[in-house]
Amino acid sequence: MYNEEEIEDSLEFCQTAKEYYGPFFDKKEEQYVRQKTNSALLDAEFSKPHKDKGWRRPTSESTGLRTVNNLFVLVVCVLLAYVIASAVTHYVAHQTWVEGDSMEPTLSDGDSIIIQKLSYYFRNPGRYDVVVFPVTATDQNGNDIDTYYVKRVIGLPGETVQIVDGKVQIDGKELKDDKYCLSKILDSGNAAEPVTLGEDEYFVLGDNRNMSTDSRSDFVGLVRRDDIVGKVFMRIWPFSHWGIIPGAISFLVR
Repeated sequence: MYNEEEIEDSLEFCQTAKEYYGPFFDKKEEQYVRQKTNSALLDAEFSKPHKDKGWRRPTSESTGLRTVNNLFVLVVCVLLAYVIASAVTHYVAHQTWVEGDSMEPTLSDGDSIIIQKLSYYFRNPGRYDVVVFPVTATDQNGNDIDTYYVKRVIGLPGETVQIVDGKVQIDGKELKDDKYCLSKILDSGNAAEPVTLGEDEYFVLGDNRNMSTDSRSDFVGLVRRDDIVGKVFMRIWPFSHWGIIPGAISFLVR
């Protein structure tokens, strides 16, 4: 049996422990009671019919409306992306493929290229730009079709172009800085005689001068300013020749 002194010491220890730890346990108990009370109130709120405004448990009808809303947003996003892509393709830049060897060695058959259109909103085509333009031909059924050609600008509006002894002359002077012509021109075509360009006309040649159908022929002829679609900016295929076409980055400084 415990004596009175031990009992008093135990009571004194319990009193001290209550003073130090009592608030902590009271707070925990209070939090537990509050949590259980809130949970009970929330369950009661879910179980009764809702006639007032505010948050409520989703029903099958609200879930269906949400699904329809999500589908509508998705359709709008797809249409918006299509409109933006179409605008970029029509007004900014688009991709196309090179057919034939008339632009060797700058461009080869099967190359995938990007044509940018922004530069010609601010300035006219310059000498040595590689441009794209349509040439109208007639198919087997007698229908007119446009075939897009890639050529290099050589003669500018108002100039007189002539090919003499395999060399290009501009206004009677040899075009000596034409570093893209790697061989003597064998066929002068229409440029055997002086060709004077109009205010909106350009004389174009392929870099592979002896394997190119260009402004020397009646089939292509002189290219009008309004017919030029854009300027070849870069090659994206094949990857081994990926990169900016020489001179293409100067379109904003000329």
